[in-house]
Amino acid sequence: MADERIAVLGAGGHAAVIVSTLHAMGRTVAALFDDSPENWGNNVLGVPIRGPIAAVRDSTCTHAIIGVGNNGTRKRISHEIEIEWTTAVHPFSWVHPDVTLGPGSVVFAGGIVQPGATVGAHVILNTKASVDHHCHVGDYAHIAVAHLAGGASIGEGVFLALGSVVLPGRHVGDWAVVGAGAVVTKNVAPSTTVVGVPAQPLASQPRP
Repeated sequence: MADERIAVLGAGGHAAVIVSTLHAMGRTVAALFDDSPENWGNNVLGVPIRGPIAAVRDSTCTHAIIGVGNNGTRKRISHEIEIEWTTAVHPFSWVHPDVTLGPGSVVFAGGIVQPGATVGAHVILNTKASVDHHCHVGDYAHIAVAHLAGGASIGEGVFLALGSVVLPGRHVGDWAVVGAGAVVTKNVAPSTTVVGVPAQPLASQPRP
């Protein structure tokens, strides 16, 4: 790692947490790249924002992480930019040694990933989120301060909002959204938004 030069692609709040996580690991972030021109020339936690995301191709950076919270945007960038994707695991988190953690994924402070779990590429395991034993997390998913119980699984691009829970053995389909505080007691179909306890498709929720 001595000769690695890490780029963070994006310069918002999520990117700042990635930078702080890498710093906590003792790794050096060489630069950030962001598509908002008003950010160029500024810095995030002392790391300069060099220009648009595409400019990383012509930089001296050897590795990168996508610092964008939107799942679809992370997928698009990962397909557009060819670079070696690295992972970031905060030293105040716990990831069991047998866990498979895909390229570009991040585990922030307080995150827990238990034995037998698999985590795909470019996944966000946010602050204090947990993935229990033998769970599967699909590529580009984002687990906020949420929890997957043993044997649960979520597909590609799933977003689990703050305080949501997926019960043991349940599956959340690709690109579905589980609302804040929701509890998934039954499988969720792809591209569906569910809310409430127990979680139900948004369209079926009674109006107040």
